Amino acid sequence: MNPVLRLLIVSFPLLLLMACGDTYHGELKEPTEGITAGFFQASDGLSGKELWRTDGTAGGTYRVSDINPGSDSARPISLFRHEDTLLFAGNDGVTGFELWCSDGTEQGTRLVRDINPGADSSYPLFMVRCRGQVLFAAEDGESGKELWISDGTAQGTTLVQDINRGSEGARPHYLTRVGDLVFFAADDGIHGRELWVSDGTSKGTRLLKDINRGRDSSFLAHFSEVDGLLFFRADDGRHGRELWVSDGTEDGTYMVRDINPGSLPST
Repeated sequence: MNPVLRLLIVSFPLLLLMACGDTYHGELKEPTEGITAGFFQASDGLSGKELWRTDGTAGGTYRVSDINPGSDSARPISLFRHEDTLLFAGNDGVTGFELWCSDGTEQGTRLVRDINPGADSSYPLFMVRCRGQVLFAAEDGESGKELWISDGTAQGTTLVQDINRGSEGARPHYLTRVGDLVFFAADDGIHGRELWVSDGTSKGTRLLKDINRGRDSSFLAHFSEVDGLLFFRADDGRHGRELWVSDGTEDGTYMVRDINPGSLPST
Protein backbone atom coordinates (compact mmCIF):
# COMPACT_ATOMS: atom_id res chain seq x y z
CA MET A 1 0.00 0.00 0.00
CA ASN A 2 1.18 3.52 -0.73
CA PRO A 3 2.89 4.81 2.49
CA VAL A 4 1.06 8.14 2.40
CA LEU A 5 -2.32 6.42 2.00
CA ARG A 6 -1.49 4.02 4.83
CA LEU A 7 -0.60 6.94 7.12
CA LEU A 8 -3.90 8.66 6.36
CA ILE A 9 -5.83 5.45 7.14
CA VAL A 10 -4.13 4.69 10.46
CA SER A 11 -4.05 8.30 11.64
CA PHE A 12 -7.62 9.28 10.70
CA PRO A 13 -9.14 8.33 14.09
CA LEU A 14 -6.44 10.34 15.86
CA LEU A 15 -6.96 13.34 13.59
CA LEU A 16 -10.69 13.17 14.28
CA LEU A 17 -10.03 13.10 18.02
CA MET A 18 -7.63 16.02 17.74
CA ALA A 19 -10.20 18.02 15.85
CA CYS A 20 -12.58 17.67 18.78
CA GLY A 21 -10.25 19.65 21.06
CA ASP A 22 -8.87 18.87 24.49
CA THR A 23 -11.81 16.76 25.64
CA TYR A 24 -9.51 14.49 27.63
CA HIS A 25 -8.55 17.19 30.12
CA GLY A 26 -11.94 16.94 31.82
CA GLU A 27 -11.41 13.21 32.23
CA LEU A 28 -8.05 13.83 33.88
CA LYS A 29 -9.75 15.81 36.63
CA GLU A 30 -12.88 13.69 36.98
CA PRO A 31 -12.43 10.06 35.85
CA THR A 32 -15.45 8.76 34.01
CA GLU A 33 -17.62 6.05 35.53
CA GLY A 34 -18.35 2.93 33.49
CA ILE A 35 -18.46 -0.85 33.39
CA THR A 36 -15.21 -2.84 33.35
CA ALA A 37 -15.36 -6.65 33.11
CA GLY A 38 -18.85 -6.53 34.60
CA PHE A 39 -17.79 -4.31 37.52
CA PHE A 40 -19.31 -0.89 38.09
CA GLN A 41 -20.26 1.55 40.85
CA ALA A 42 -23.86 1.91 41.98
CA SER A 43 -26.02 2.81 44.96
CA ASP A 44 -28.97 0.74 46.19
CA GLY A 45 -30.22 3.68 48.24
CA LEU A 46 -28.86 2.22 51.45
CA SER A 47 -25.11 1.71 51.14
CA GLY A 48 -24.04 4.64 48.98
CA LYS A 49 -22.05 4.20 45.75
CA GLU A 50 -20.16 0.92 46.08
CA LEU A 51 -18.61 -1.76 43.89
CA TRP A 52 -21.14 -3.91 42.04
CA ARG A 53 -20.87 -6.67 39.46
CA THR A 54 -23.18 -8.09 36.82
CA ASP A 55 -23.33 -10.99 34.38
CA GLY A 56 -26.19 -9.33 32.50
CA THR A 57 -29.00 -10.89 34.52
CA ALA A 58 -30.98 -9.59 37.48
CA GLY A 59 -29.95 -12.55 39.64
CA GLY A 60 -26.33 -12.15 38.66
CA THR A 61 -26.18 -8.46 39.56
CA TYR A 62 -24.98 -7.90 43.10
CA ARG A 63 -23.04 -5.61 45.39
CA VAL A 64 -19.53 -6.99 45.73
CA SER A 65 -18.62 -5.22 48.96
CA ASP A 66 -19.72 -2.32 51.16
CA ILE A 67 -16.23 -0.83 51.17
CA ASN A 68 -17.28 2.37 52.96
CA PRO A 69 -19.80 0.95 55.45
CA GLY A 70 -23.20 2.53 55.89
CA SER A 71 -24.68 5.26 53.72
CA ASP A 72 -21.34 6.81 52.78
CA SER A 73 -19.85 5.97 49.39
CA ALA A 74 -16.60 4.27 48.38
CA ARG A 75 -17.06 5.69 44.87
CA PRO A 76 -14.81 3.15 43.08
CA ILE A 77 -13.17 4.81 40.07
CA SER A 78 -10.43 4.04 37.56
CA LEU A 79 -11.62 0.42 37.28
CA PHE A 80 -8.98 -1.69 35.54
CA ARG A 81 -9.00 -5.42 34.77
CA HIS A 82 -5.64 -7.09 35.33
CA GLU A 83 -5.65 -10.82 34.62
CA ASP A 84 -8.33 -12.24 36.97
CA THR A 85 -8.37 -9.26 39.31
CA LEU A 86 -9.98 -5.84 39.23
CA LEU A 87 -7.82 -2.93 40.39
CA PHE A 88 -9.46 0.37 41.26
CA ALA A 89 -9.33 3.46 43.42
CA GLY A 90 -11.75 3.39 46.34
CA ASN A 91 -12.40 5.19 49.61
CA ASP A 92 -13.21 3.16 52.73
CA GLY A 93 -13.77 6.29 54.81
CA VAL A 94 -10.52 5.77 56.72
CA THR A 95 -7.61 5.72 54.25
CA GLY A 96 -8.96 8.03 51.55
CA PHE A 97 -8.93 7.08 47.85
CA GLU A 98 -6.35 4.31 47.62
CA LEU A 99 -5.49 1.26 45.51
CA TRP A 100 -7.93 -1.64 45.95
CA CYS A 101 -8.41 -4.98 44.25
CA SER A 102 -11.26 -7.46 43.92
CA ASP A 103 -11.83 -10.95 42.58
CA GLY A 104 -15.58 -10.36 42.54
CA THR A 105 -16.23 -11.63 46.07
CA GLU A 106 -16.58 -9.73 49.32
CA GLN A 107 -13.78 -11.75 50.91
CA GLY A 108 -11.53 -11.10 47.91
CA THR A 109 -12.05 -7.33 47.91
CA ARG A 110 -9.31 -5.58 49.83
CA LEU A 111 -7.06 -2.56 50.14
CA VAL A 112 -3.82 -3.26 48.27
CA ARG A 113 -1.79 -0.50 49.89
CA ASP A 114 -2.39 2.80 51.69
CA ILE A 115 0.05 4.66 49.42
CA ASN A 116 -0.61 8.04 51.06
CA PRO A 117 -0.77 6.95 54.72
CA GLY A 118 -3.71 8.05 56.84
CA ALA A 119 -6.87 9.78 55.68
CA ASP A 120 -5.24 11.59 52.75
CA SER A 121 -5.74 10.11 49.29
CA SER A 122 -3.20 8.89 46.74
CA TYR A 123 -5.75 8.87 43.88
CA PRO A 124 -4.25 6.03 41.81
CA LEU A 125 -5.27 6.75 38.21
CA PHE A 126 -4.46 6.03 34.55
CA MET A 127 -3.71 2.33 35.05
CA VAL A 128 -2.05 0.43 32.22
CA ARG A 129 -0.43 -3.00 31.88
CA CYS A 130 3.33 -3.20 31.79
CA ARG A 131 5.21 -6.52 31.63
CA GLY A 132 2.78 -8.43 33.83
CA GLN A 133 2.22 -5.61 36.29
CA VAL A 134 0.26 -2.34 36.34
CA LEU A 135 1.66 1.16 36.03
CA PHE A 136 -0.31 4.14 37.34
CA ALA A 137 0.04 7.64 38.76
CA ALA A 138 -0.30 8.18 42.51
CA GLU A 139 0.54 10.62 45.31
CA ASP A 140 2.32 9.32 48.42
CA GLY A 141 2.27 12.59 50.37
CA GLU A 142 6.01 13.17 49.98
CA SER A 143 7.00 12.88 46.32
CA GLY A 144 3.94 14.44 44.73
CA LYS A 145 2.08 12.70 41.89
CA GLU A 146 4.55 10.21 40.43
CA LEU A 147 4.76 6.93 38.52
CA TRP A 148 3.98 3.77 40.52
CA ILE A 149 3.78 0.05 39.75
CA SER A 150 1.86 -2.80 41.37
CA ASP A 151 1.61 -6.58 41.13
CA GLY A 152 -1.54 -6.55 43.29
CA THR A 153 0.29 -6.95 46.62
CA ALA A 154 1.29 -4.35 49.22
CA GLN A 155 4.97 -5.32 48.94
CA GLY A 156 4.83 -5.24 45.16
CA THR A 157 3.29 -1.75 45.01
CA THR A 158 6.17 0.70 44.78
CA LEU A 159 7.28 4.05 43.43
CA VAL A 160 8.98 3.52 40.06
CA GLN A 161 10.89 6.79 40.00
CA ASP A 162 10.69 10.23 41.64
CA ILE A 163 10.85 11.97 38.27
CA ASN A 164 10.39 15.48 39.66
CA ARG A 165 12.37 15.27 42.88
CA GLY A 166 10.69 16.76 45.93
CA SER A 167 7.01 17.28 46.68
CA GLU A 168 6.03 18.94 43.39
CA GLY A 169 5.47 15.71 41.46
CA ALA A 170 5.86 14.93 37.76
CA ARG A 171 2.08 14.43 37.36
CA PRO A 172 2.19 11.59 34.79
CA HIS A 173 -0.71 11.65 32.33
CA TYR A 174 -1.83 9.79 29.20
CA LEU A 175 -0.20 6.46 30.17
CA THR A 176 -0.33 4.41 26.95
CA ARG A 177 1.20 0.99 26.35
CA VAL A 178 2.91 0.27 23.04
CA GLY A 179 4.53 -3.15 23.00
CA ASP A 180 6.64 -3.56 26.15
CA LEU A 181 6.86 0.17 26.80
CA VAL A 182 4.52 2.69 28.38
CA PHE A 183 4.55 6.24 27.05
CA PHE A 184 3.36 9.15 29.16
CA ALA A 185 3.60 12.91 29.63
CA ALA A 186 5.51 14.16 32.68
CA ASP A 187 7.32 17.20 34.03
CA ASP A 188 10.71 16.62 35.67
CA GLY A 189 10.98 20.27 36.76
CA ILE A 190 13.68 20.93 34.17
CA HIS A 191 12.30 20.25 30.68
CA GLY A 192 8.63 21.11 31.14
CA ARG A 193 5.90 18.54 30.38
CA GLU A 194 7.48 16.27 27.79
CA LEU A 195 7.38 12.72 26.40
CA TRP A 196 8.61 10.00 28.75
CA VAL A 197 8.77 6.22 28.46
CA SER A 198 9.01 3.39 31.00
CA ASP A 199 9.47 -0.37 31.05
CA GLY A 200 8.29 -0.50 34.68
CA THR A 201 11.74 -0.11 36.23
CA SER A 202 13.50 2.97 37.55
CA LYS A 203 16.43 2.45 35.18
CA GLY A 204 14.10 2.02 32.23
CA THR A 205 12.09 5.18 32.97
CA ARG A 206 13.49 8.13 31.08
CA LEU A 207 12.80 11.31 29.17
CA LEU A 208 12.36 10.14 25.59
CA LYS A 209 12.58 13.50 23.86
CA ASP A 210 12.54 17.16 24.87
CA ILE A 211 10.27 18.14 21.99
CA ASN A 212 9.99 21.80 22.98
CA ARG A 213 13.57 22.34 24.11
CA GLY A 214 14.19 24.01 27.44
CA ARG A 215 11.73 24.55 30.28
CA ASP A 216 8.69 25.10 28.04
CA SER A 217 6.24 22.23 27.60
CA SER A 218 5.24 20.62 24.33
CA PHE A 219 1.51 20.42 25.19
CA LEU A 220 1.26 16.67 24.69
CA ALA A 221 -2.18 15.13 24.28
CA HIS A 222 -4.27 12.51 22.47
CA PHE A 223 -1.96 9.49 22.82
CA SER A 224 -2.99 6.62 20.56
CA GLU A 225 -1.29 3.31 19.66
CA VAL A 226 -1.47 2.35 15.99
CA ASP A 227 0.41 -0.65 14.56
CA GLY A 228 3.16 -0.58 17.18
CA LEU A 229 3.67 3.17 17.04
CA LEU A 230 2.53 6.01 19.30
CA PHE A 231 0.69 8.88 17.63
CA PHE A 232 0.10 12.04 19.63
CA ARG A 233 -0.22 15.82 19.49
CA ALA A 234 2.74 18.02 20.39
CA ASP A 235 4.11 21.56 20.00
CA ASP A 236 7.86 21.92 19.42
CA GLY A 237 7.71 25.70 19.88
CA ARG A 238 8.10 26.38 16.17
CA HIS A 239 5.30 24.58 14.31
CA GLY A 240 2.40 24.84 16.73
CA ARG A 241 0.38 21.81 17.86
CA GLU A 242 0.79 19.15 15.20
CA LEU A 243 0.66 15.38 14.68
CA TRP A 244 3.71 13.47 15.97
CA VAL A 245 4.77 9.83 16.04
CA SER A 246 7.21 7.76 18.11
CA ASP A 247 8.66 4.27 17.92
CA GLY A 248 10.15 4.52 21.43
CA THR A 249 13.49 6.01 20.39
CA GLU A 250 14.57 9.65 20.32
CA ASP A 251 15.43 9.56 16.61
CA GLY A 252 12.17 7.78 15.90
CA THR A 253 10.13 10.53 17.57
CA TYR A 254 9.27 13.25 15.08
CA MET A 255 6.55 15.47 13.64
CA VAL A 256 4.61 13.59 10.97
CA ARG A 257 3.71 16.73 9.06
CA ASP A 258 3.33 20.46 9.64
CA ILE A 259 -0.32 20.33 8.61
CA ASN A 260 -0.87 24.04 9.20
CA PRO A 261 2.47 25.46 7.98
CA GLY A 262 4.24 27.85 10.31
CA SER A 263 3.73 28.48 14.01
CA LEU A 264 -0.06 28.26 14.02
CA PRO A 265 -1.50 24.95 15.30
CA SER A 266 -3.46 22.53 13.14
CA THR A 267 -5.63 21.53 16.13
